Amino acid sequence: MKVSIIGASGKIGSVLSYLLAKEHYINHINMISRSKSLSKLEGIKMDIYDALAASGTDADIEVHDDSDMSVVEGSEITILTSGIPRNGNMSRLDLAKKNAEIVKNYSRSISKVCDTKLFVITNPVDVMTYKALIESGYEKNQVFGLGTHLDSMRFKVAIAKFFGVHIGDVRTRIIGEHGDTMVPLLSATAIGGIPICRLPNFENFPYEKVIDAVKNCGKKIIDLKNGSEYGPASAIVNIVKCIANDEKRLLTLSAYVDGEIDGINGICIGVPVKVGRKGIEEVVPIKISNKELEMFMHSVNTIKEYCKKVEKI
Repeated sequence: MKVSIIGASGKIGSVLSYLLAKEHYINHINMISRSKSLSKLEGIKMDIYDALAASGTDADIEVHDDSDMSVVEGSEITILTSGIPRNGNMSRLDLAKKNAEIVKNYSRSISKVCDTKLFVITNPVDVMTYKALIESGYEKNQVFGLGTHLDSMRFKVAIAKFFGVHIGDVRTRIIGEHGDTMVPLLSATAIGGIPICRLPNFENFPYEKVIDAVKNCGKKIIDLKNGSEYGPASAIVNIVKCIANDEKRLLTLSAYVDGEIDGINGICIGVPVKVGRKGIEEVVPIKISNKELEMFMHSVNTIKEYCKKVEKI
């Protein structure tokens, strides 16, 4: 599989390039950045080759600037990490108008030269996924964002720590916006197949505190180490692997919703989807509690407002 990473000189892009280079199903990686970052990309490439040599593996890695996007031709997945990063005082939605222009230009350029799956990481990811979809002209299954997959992982960690169980036994997900209006699904949360509400000590689970921590995790990491890279990059690899191996896994990504959940349509937002070789193979029409639906509708309306603001940028 050939993968192109746009914004490969950044925090997430560089770690992602290394992690993907280690995967046996990846035979070619394009690392793409603006021309002023080319020397940095060359250094990252050299560093990755040293790491691969230490582990006895190899990969075909190329470095390109973004002046000629024809280099993405043949890429099964093109991962868009470029954009202005948020600082600790900004919400993800504050970035919408600034990053919409960047996403528009890349999406149009890519779609002219390549029929690919466009995987959006740029924040605010739900709004940028929508922008990438309408600007690229790709089918809705081809364009998706990281969405609340990372938030779901963070929620999973908190649950495992509180109940003192192996993280692999925890099944949970967060839907909605990758941001302040995210919706944790306690109705879909279980440990070892047992609904969380039936477990001893559930009544002491500090739900509000945990959710607040999940919502602010990105900001805290920015404050402590100037940005997150290992978590997002590893989450992205999960998705790429799922597509490469046609795993048909049920994950929570930002995808275009067309009436599958309570008649909601015309928006990209974090929802349960079946992921396989074709990308988003199905938006899963789950049933959630009335309270969760109310929260989800609030999240939908928040994202819709911003999608309208970036449509004509």
